[in-house]
Order: sequence, then C-alpha cells, then structure tokens
Amino acid sequence: MKNTKQSLVFTSFGHFANDGNFLLFPTLIAYYKVIPHVNIAFLGVMAIIYNLLSGLLGPSIGKLADRIDRDGALIFLGIILEGTSAIIFGVAFVFHAYANYIILVASVLLGVGQAFYHPIGASILAFTYGKMDSSSAMGINGSFGSLGRALIPSLLVYSILFLGKFYGLVAIAVYTFIAALIIFWGLSFFRRSKYITIDSKKHGKKTEEGKASDAEYNKYGKFLYILTAIVFIRSFFLLGTVTFTPDYFDNIFHSKVIMGDIVTISFLGAVFGQPYFGKIVKDYGGKFTIAVTTVASTVFFALMLLTDNVYLVTVIYLLYATFAFTSFPVLLGYVAQTIPQKFSSRSNALVWSFGNIVGGAIGIAIVTLLLYVHVALYTSFVIMLVFSVISIIMLPLLPSKGNQKGTAA
Repeated sequence: MKNTKQSLVFTSFGHFANDGNFLLFPTLIAYYKVIPHVNIAFLGVMAIIYNLLSGLLGPSIGKLADRIDRDGALIFLGIILEGTSAIIFGVAFVFHAYANYIILVASVLLGVGQAFYHPIGASILAFTYGKMDSSSAMGINGSFGSLGRALIPSLLVYSILFLGKFYGLVAIAVYTFIAALIIFWGLSFFRRSKYITIDSKKHGKKTEEGKASDAEYNKYGKFLYILTAIVFIRSFFLLGTVTFTPDYFDNIFHSKVIMGDIVTISFLGAVFGQPYFGKIVKDYGGKFTIAVTTVASTVFFALMLLTDNVYLVTVIYLLYATFAFTSFPVLLGYVAQTIPQKFSSRSNALVWSFGNIVGGAIGIAIVTLLLYVHVALYTSFVIMLVFSVISIIMLPLLPSKGNQKGTAA
C-alpha cells in the first residue's frame, strides 16, 4: 500500500472514531437530565467545558506535533482518552449521588482527547498528498468523520437499550480502545521530516528546518485571522445548536429511538457531502465553498424549525448536515492550499481548535444561559441563527485573492 493511501485509510479511521465520540455527550444529555440533581443547565456547562478544553489545547498540541514528529502516537493518545471518558460517563448511571462530579471528570477527559485529531490528521494528509490534492483527500477523510457522527448516536442508543446504560457505554469504550490501537499501528510509518526532505529535493531547495520561523508564519496572519474570525462566529451557531439538537428531537417526538435515528440519518448527508465539497475547494477555492456551505446550512436549519413533521424534519436536517458539517475539507483544505506545510499543524489548530471549537463552546454557553433563564429551546435556536447570518455578512472580508491554485493569500 502506498503511503498516500495508507495515510488516508488510517487517518479516516481515526476521524471516524474521533468524531463519533463528538456526539457522545449530546446524545447522553437526554438520559442524564432525568437523573435527580442533574439539570439541563449543568449539562450545558459540561458541554462548554469539553469544547473549551478541546479548542484551547488544540494550538499547543499542534505546535507539539510540529516539533516532535510523532503524529500517530498523539492521535492514539487522544482517542484513548476519549474511550476512557466513555467508561466514566457510564459510571454516572451507577452512582447517581455523585453523578455531577463523575460527569465533570468524564467531560474534562473527553475535551482533552478531542483536542488531538483534527490539526494532526489534516497535517498528515497535507504532507502525504501535497497542497493541491490534500483538500480532496480531506473530503474523503471527513466523510468518515461524518459517518462516525452518524452511526455512534444510534449505536449508543441501541447499546443502552440492549445492554443498559453502564454496559452500553463500556461497549463504546472497548470499541474506541481497539480503534486507537489499529490507528497507532497504521500510522507508525509517518514521519513528516521525510516528506519535507523529499519535497525540498524535488524543488531543488534546501531541506526545511524542523523549527518554523515565527516571522515567516506571521506573513500569513491576515488570512488566518480573518478566516478564524468568520469560523469563530459561525461556530456559535453550529455547535450551540448541534449540542442540544438530540434533546430538541426528543422533546418534539418523545422518543429517544426516533431521536437517535434522525441524527444518524441526517449525518449520513455529510458522509457524501464532504468529499464533494473537498473537490469544490480544489476546483473553485475555499472562499467560494465556505460561502455556499454557510448560506445553505443557515437556510435549511431555519426551514427545519418551521415543521414538527418527523419525515420533513429528517429530510431538512439531512440537507442541513450535508452543508453544515463540511468544515474539515473546506476549512483545512483551504488552509493547506495557502499555508506552507511546516506551519500546517499550528495553522490548522488556530482555525479549527480556536475558531471552530472555542467559538462553538461560546455558542453552547449562550444556549445554556438562555435555557437557564427559561428561554425555550426552540426560541434559543432561532436566536442562534442570527450568528450564522453575521458570519455570512463577514464573508467578503476574506482576501479576494484567496486562491484555488495554492498561492498565498
């Protein structure tokens, strides 16, 4: 197997495992809220904590990855932490009196674990595929992340149905541990220093230094900061709503099975959407693709709120997810085209971890605060749509020369 194919296969499996666990806690909210002394506002705070940890730690982990050149081991560590958090989440169902403390510990572990995959997985693909082909590879890779987000909620719901709450989560954890070991083995070949050396020889240049120059990195600051700001505002809406969407479905359809099935069916749209939009980034550029996906996701989410018909909700949310959850190939593919490889992990971490995740944590905080002051979840979702509209208004701020051919913005 060629290294490009091997990197795609095992980073895709890593994306599947990592993003499946992303919806672990939102799905559990519908179960935790009926435990005595556990309320929806507290659960919202826990969602803020794990998203903030993921976002704030991401840049440091990105810098560490750039420095130590052990990407596979770092992804392994992150997924192991996520598996451990699943077991601890299960313990909360056994010891109800200590449920709040147990959920807090599990949320911290989940947040730390979630900080690893995205900046590092994108960097591996940027190195092995190069600037122009990496966005297409990220689209395929991202589709497996979406598949994980689609399948794990239903898998969790049915595991709890047949095995009980604690053992259902233990089953999820065992699968996660096995996945982590397979990923560690599959990515053991990768050393980014080898690709930097090959690329330098190919272009008749000196081998790039392992330690990137901050002065050189700062030349790309305008592009990165504008993109991060837009992603930051947009993520208020995306993560602020997706965290509570399973609970919203449970409220209007009064069935956790229907809730899990709608989430699973809907996120299958992004499985096909991510490769498609990764190719659009390659052909038409990141600015165009970000505009299309942002506008379409805003429209479809608004339409979803206008109906409580289970079939219409499923179809519209499917279309919403197809456009909304394409950030991996669209954002990081755009970054890969524009930023030199040696800055890949720290650039990915700024856009993804700070822009996407920290912004999302603030969005979750806004919805949690609205729920705390007794604003209905439906009304909260309507309010969050405003932030998506603001991000659309900000799109023209992206540099007009942002490219589709890999030249710097």
